[in-house]
Amino acid sequence: MRVVDEKTRHVSWIPLFDDAGVALYPELMAELDAIKRERIGGLILCRDRGTRGPWPTWPKPDHPDFTHLSRKVKEVIRAANLRDELSFMSFRHGGFTETGDAELTDREILAQGRHTTVKVLPKYTKRTTQQIVSGTKKRRTYRTRKEQNNA
Repeated sequence: MRVVDEKTRHVSWIPLFDDAGVALYPELMAELDAIKRERIGGLILCRDRGTRGPWPTWPKPDHPDFTHLSRKVKEVIRAANLRDELSFMSFRHGGFTETGDAELTDREILAQGRHTTVKVLPKYTKRTTQQIVSGTKKRRTYRTRKEQNNA
């Protein structure tokens, strides 16, 4: 899938299947299939009014308007009975934190989030108890191996 970052205009290709042909994002694939059944092509996220331009709109140069997107995300949050304080950014930060919990390397997290520098990772990837526990277990395993090799 081709993704164009609205802020940086950077183009990325995201594989939807692994080498064995297994869908990497099965839930997304189901949504894309449903969208394809109802339309020939074009933007997947489009406004439901006006010129049907992509989200966000740019009423003034360098001043993106995320109002419509924010309202749609809030509708989804409420329809799913999630906490009302959640926002679009909550999902981005939560996704990055999940990559930390899944023990992805910094390089893998950068690739997933399309960032170019590790300096941004602390902003998005929050420290969790799961990461501390995992690190502790790894450290203890390393220490045990080291002691066995020195014995």
